[in-house]
Amino acid sequence: FAGCGRHGFGRNDLDLTLSKHHIDLRWGRLENAAQTVTPTMRAEFVRVWSERLGQSELQELDVVGIVVAENGDKAEVIVRVTTVDRSTMTVSTSTVTESWLRTDNGWLLAKPALPGQG
Repeated sequence: FAGCGRHGFGRNDLDLTLSKHHIDLRWGRLENAAQTVTPTMRAEFVRVWSERLGQSELQELDVVGIVVAENGDKAEVIVRVTTVDRSTMTVSTSTVTESWLRTDNGWLLAKPALPGQG
């Protein structure tokens, strides 16, 4: 089919992918969340988030802004993250930016962001 491929994935697909990814991440389903990460980064994504979730509990992940590139192939997603430090029970909120790429297989996270790392 001419015209198939990544151009079949639009903004609605991005919204759905973001929702699934952030819900999986929020509930600690790291292997599921990693399926929407670029393949070369999946193992590192799981490793880093496993370590992070050992220290902090994710309370909320809220998408507060999405800026899609003019060509529609990249999106910068601003996420407000609320965590609780397990040792001090301190609640903190930070804003991070994720970079998403539209691929032939859908939207993939190309630059994950961790709370405190912007």
